[in-house]
Amino acid sequence: MSKKPKLADISGIGEAMEEKLREAGVKTVASLAKADPKKLSEKVEGLGVKGATDFVTQAQKLVGTPEKAEQKPKKAKAEPKAEEKKPKKGDKKPIKAEEKKPKKGEAKPKKKAEPEKPKAKKTTTAKAKAEKPKAKAKKAKKPEVPARVKATDMRLLRISQQKKKRMPRFRHEQAHRWKRISNSWRKVRGIDSATREKRKGRIAMVSPGYRTPRAVRDLHPSLYREVHVYRPADLEGLDPEMHAVRIGGTVGGRKRQEILAAADEKRIVVLNPSVPEEIAEEDLFTDLDLEVD
Repeated sequence: MSKKPKLADISGIGEAMEEKLREAGVKTVASLAKADPKKLSEKVEGLGVKGATDFVTQAQKLVGTPEKAEQKPKKAKAEPKAEEKKPKKGDKKPIKAEEKKPKKGEAKPKKKAEPEKPKAKKTTTAKAKAEKPKAKAKKAKKPEVPARVKATDMRLLRISQQKKKRMPRFRHEQAHRWKRISNSWRKVRGIDSATREKRKGRIAMVSPGYRTPRAVRDLHPSLYREVHVYRPADLEGLDPEMHAVRIGGTVGGRKRQEILAAADEKRIVVLNPSVPEEIAEEDLFTDLDLEVD
């Protein structure tokens, strides 16, 4: 019985190279014979392409792998054609009845006239009209999109809404401890303040990172751009399709009515149009008389 060849039988493979080949997955001479020299040189450290090809050729000789014969592409079998009888020499070609020439004195045969197809008559009866497909109903016109909606970037609007959900409640540093301190935010100015240094566990400080995008910052939920107004002259230059008005809190009743009248003329939306009802002088005096009695 002939012994199986080992990796050590190949010249150039010592103990160190054999361990490297085993780590690369080449454990037998047969696997080395099937290996690709380029891939083998990449896997094994310190082994070049020439050395790898030398090992592979030696392994192939030991194993005795025959070279694969180049397989020629098989030709597609030709389908058997219907046997056509070739006319022998001396045989006359068969003449069709139509191709026969008339003899002298005989009249030429006339071609048969094809029967004319009957033309379809146009029916104009009530049934035919009913059978015709009805005209498609007119599509309902889509409502026009307002100019303020077209002008706003919906992507930035979604970003601002998400930022507002995550925005903390900004309070005074000691508002939770002392009753005399209000909840309104005040900037922290202490040198050793842990809140100013933004240490862990302290309240959130007002910072630019919490701001919403500038393009959608002053937008009302109805997508109007909100403008604060304190006098009728502030309404000049405003676009009724883009801007909405909010009357200031310090504006008196008389001037508020003037602003509302001017806004109605220009068709500008007022976001806080509520006006306290004016008390007539007669009602005022009657109320005073009742108190005296």
